[in-house]
Amino acid sequence: MNTDIHSVDFDARAKQILSQKPLLSAEEVEVTFMLRGKKLTAIRRASLDLYEGETLAIVGESGSGKSVFTKTFVGMLDKNGSITHGSIHYNGEDLAKFQEKDWLRIRGKKIAMVTQDPMTSLNPLKTVGKQIQESVELHQGLKGSAAKEETYRILESVGIHDPKRRYKQYPHEFSGGMRQRVVIAIAVACNPQILICDEPTTALDVTIQAQILDLIRRLQKERGMTIIYITHDLGVVANVADRVAVMYAGQIIEIGMANEVFFDPWHPYTWALLSALPQLGVKGEKLPAIDGTPPNLFNEIKGDAFAPRNRKALNIDFLEEPPMYEVTATHMVKAWIRDPRAPKVEQPQAIRKLSEPKEEKGTDPNAYHPHKDPNREALVEVRNMQVTFGSGRKKFVAVDDVNFTIYKGETFSLVGESGSGKTTIGRAIVRINPITSGEVLFRGERISGKISREMDEKVIRSMQMIFQDPMASLNERAKVDYIVSEGLINFHLYKDDHDRQDKVQKALKEVGLLPEFSSRFPHEFSGGQRQRIGIARSLIMQPEFIVADEPISALDVSIRAQVLNLLNELKRNRGLTYLFIAHDLSVVRFISDRIAVIHKGRIVELAETEELFLHPMHPYTKALLSAVPNPNPYIERTKELLVYDPSIHDYSVDGPKWVEILPDHFVYGNERELDGYRKELNL
Repeated sequence: MNTDIHSVDFDARAKQILSQKPLLSAEEVEVTFMLRGKKLTAIRRASLDLYEGETLAIVGESGSGKSVFTKTFVGMLDKNGSITHGSIHYNGEDLAKFQEKDWLRIRGKKIAMVTQDPMTSLNPLKTVGKQIQESVELHQGLKGSAAKEETYRILESVGIHDPKRRYKQYPHEFSGGMRQRVVIAIAVACNPQILICDEPTTALDVTIQAQILDLIRRLQKERGMTIIYITHDLGVVANVADRVAVMYAGQIIEIGMANEVFFDPWHPYTWALLSALPQLGVKGEKLPAIDGTPPNLFNEIKGDAFAPRNRKALNIDFLEEPPMYEVTATHMVKAWIRDPRAPKVEQPQAIRKLSEPKEEKGTDPNAYHPHKDPNREALVEVRNMQVTFGSGRKKFVAVDDVNFTIYKGETFSLVGESGSGKTTIGRAIVRINPITSGEVLFRGERISGKISREMDEKVIRSMQMIFQDPMASLNERAKVDYIVSEGLINFHLYKDDHDRQDKVQKALKEVGLLPEFSSRFPHEFSGGQRQRIGIARSLIMQPEFIVADEPISALDVSIRAQVLNLLNELKRNRGLTYLFIAHDLSVVRFISDRIAVIHKGRIVELAETEELFLHPMHPYTKALLSAVPNPNPYIERTKELLVYDPSIHDYSVDGPKWVEILPDHFVYGNERELDGYRKELNL
């Protein structure tokens, strides 16, 4: 991986940055919104210097103010929001005083933004080429065929090959990763000096994410851009950032070089964010989640905003807002623990783990593995499953010849890129998607295809699904009380209304929600709370088996830790069995007993979790593992990214088969490939 512009020599980068004047300087910026007649202070006197050629990452939970703060640099605040204090100096002008007509000189031409969701930021009725060409014509002054040629060149530069054909296509004809490349193309067509990337890889698979980060790095080097990344993914930060700014409740509470913030952080909130990473967790133990919720920004905040959630808070944290303390010339922190009068507080052990070389310990010999138990019970069996969509020429085989068994009490994970068939398998097991051939057994009884009404009811009660998007899967017009108890109502699983409400309250309490939440609507909750409502809705049916479909992909790192802890706790307390669907292998490693890797509808490898991480066989598994973000900036930037090329397999003569290459370790390949795998393992 090319690392020259983002060298791991942070000392040299620090000297380079300190020798410059800031390119953009935001001082004491305050942003307020008027909502329903009440004032919300989204940014509370935040200050930030941005230097030419650097990559600055801004991290923090949803609602911390990351996007709002950077939108003030491009004049993109909502109409009910305004800058009520402070200044933003850029090119000798104060952007905080700009009117809309003034922004036309800056927005796009000087400072451009890549937004989070490429589908909503692209016009579905215009071809991709036209949308990029508009940007070229507006900001580069080119017209007609010259603008078109420049558009072809830009498409090629962002990794979209065959630009003449792609120019004529519409956004829906592109994959998620390709759409993100189009949005980046529109932004760089303006030749901006500063590029703001707002969660540019959130919805993407790890392999596509790595490609997009490499693309932005290459474009930055070629065009000499300064980049601001807004993200909650600390693996992305470790990959790209020269400096890191941590935001909480509308303020920057810590800022420093990436190595300083990762290896020597000083704000308790930064400690909490890093400690919550699954990569630093110990399997079988709870992840250190952050208690409570961020403060209500409608209210005036007294003292340190993080104090109510900080177990090591000092008395003064509740009384007075801390100033910024200098840790080094490039590292500042807004925390009373840096005051010379404060008692000495040690950094959490998880932070110290980051700088230690990671020892691969393999599987704990004392760990319990349900699939190895001599009295194991096969709960769900998938045999030769095939799922197709459409018919005739438009027939698409989404899942082909899939076989696996999930044993009672285990967490069995399915990993793969978007479109690989993971969700299709999960939905087919719980009978949402019909299967074309093969069968699904539950406790030895067939539950796929045509079954009796009694068996159908048994399946619904015994198997539940937690969906990926907690907002889209909840009825926004219904209160939580109805959402959670819908299954009880449909199957008359309660004596009277008092009994139904008791069951709802119990389910809410079990997932860590207050009883009074039952009278609220979904939009009144955070993403993590909405996901807990979805889990409560599944639990109320007293299921034995749960399909968890990307249940944490849309959540912040701190909320992820809470949900992972909850899923593990419920598994222990209720004896649940999970099919966990994900593309984030760091999460899968923390929660799973066994992992199946799926590519284009076919399982290519299956093994115990640690065995798969220590001895991956299939080239696709190796590519997935190489792309997993590492929260250590030195390791992340020097790792080798493997790209999987399916054309390496020649099955024209020597056909592939499913083979147990080691005990409980299965891989898909032909005899030549299997011989290669055996040599790797010294068999």
